[in-house]
Amino acid sequence: MKTCILFIAVCGITLGIAAIAMSQTYFEDNFDDPKASADKWVPLSGEWEFKNDEYRQLQNSVNCMSVVADDFWDDEWNDYTFEVRGSKVSGAEGFLIMFRCQGLMQPRGLVLEDHPPRMANLEPALEYWWNLGGWGNTRSQVESWGGKAGAHSNHSIEDDEWYNIKIVNKPGSYTVILNDEEVASVDDDTENGVGRIGLATWSTVANYDDVLVYGPDGPLAVDPKSKLATTWGHLKSVK
Repeated sequence: MKTCILFIAVCGITLGIAAIAMSQTYFEDNFDDPKASADKWVPLSGEWEFKNDEYRQLQNSVNCMSVVADDFWDDEWNDYTFEVRGSKVSGAEGFLIMFRCQGLMQPRGLVLEDHPPRMANLEPALEYWWNLGGWGNTRSQVESWGGKAGAHSNHSIEDDEWYNIKIVNKPGSYTVILNDEEVASVDDDTENGVGRIGLATWSTVANYDDVLVYGPDGPLAVDPKSKLATTWGHLKSVK
């Protein structure tokens, strides 16, 4: 019996280590190092700055966008969760949280800065954004150029409050979550779910923080301090 228990415990350690190895953090930025962050982002429009450990968009104008740089994104990623915190400073609307973006973004009357080179060459052009507090801060919805819109809700965005925003992007669907509550899930297999993430605003000054993108196995599948400590404790008790 002790031999069986010991074998199970050893297998538990092996599985724990394997789970740690499968942790899938694709991209992260908490903006505490402005120089490092500057390499990770490519502003396409608006006035963006790294200040006080945040990424700030300072221009009260339409269609202010910044996307992840080529060196920090794999164009084959199509099964990821995108988390970010946002706080509105002022303006008419809320946040534009971009995902499934490839090719040239829609300028909507603006002259955009140069895209990341690899992104600019991808076809077809595709762009999704979760418009939180849109239409004069009266409602929210996922919008898209080249894809499928949806996820309607009546959420508006208050000034000076931090919101936890999450988008779960799958090859055949996307799910949007606000402050840990699921808002909607939409079946959508456009381009098999590929495309990078970005941050944007529309007629709003806003701050962003704690960007995290991870795969289906999560950013950290197992807490080694708690899991392995428990397993080793069990091993010691059966000797």
